[in-house]
Amino acid sequence: MDQEAEACAEEAIRALGRRDAPLARTSVSQAYDFDHKLGALADVVYLACSEIDDDGRVTTATWNTLADAVGPKPLLAVVEASRTG
Repeated sequence: MDQEAEACAEEAIRALGRRDAPLARTSVSQAYDFDHKLGALADVVYLACSEIDDDGRVTTATWNTLADAVGPKPLLAVVEASRTG
């Protein structure tokens, strides 16, 4: 994964943990612009943003789907840290 894409993806995930949907959307969009293989990640981030907008939080199921979307990569550690933050 491109370094810029990874940095933007990390920021998107951290923003979800802070319930900052606008920043998460912007960051994942930038990540996707750098690396179009991040489509699945972008879809889950947009779903999580919708949950934040509607309910003020990301559901456990969506966090689990996000973890699946990033796979066993460094981003998984960011997901795990953000979901509990």
